[in-house]
Amino acid sequence: MKKLFLLVLVGIFMLVGCTGLVESNFTIKVSGTSGLEFSGSYMTVMAGGSSTSKSVEGTVPAEYNVSGSIVSCAFQKQSEGGTLKVTIIEGGKVVSESETSAAYGVVSAATQ
Repeated sequence: MKKLFLLVLVGIFMLVGCTGLVESNFTIKVSGTSGLEFSGSYMTVMAGGSSTSKSVEGTVPAEYNVSGSIVSCAFQKQSEGGTLKVTIIEGGKVVSESETSAAYGVVSAATQ
């Protein structure tokens, strides 16, 4: 999953390019069925082209505050039941979101 995630992010980055990117503060909010376990990762790309990524494991609800020009994330349910949702928020506004109720389902979201 991590390789696919990185390929998707590289594709987005190539479409957008480095020029004209402005860094901002984002909140990645993981919600859904309270107590649901998930794992996944998120990546940020800075205006200069550098990037950082982090793998995480947690339970719903969870929030991650990041800064960058482009944010991309993917999380997977660690069980069959429940609902998992990811929302990327910038300046109080939802810029991307995804939700699943599928067994061991995956959600992904990205800015730009």
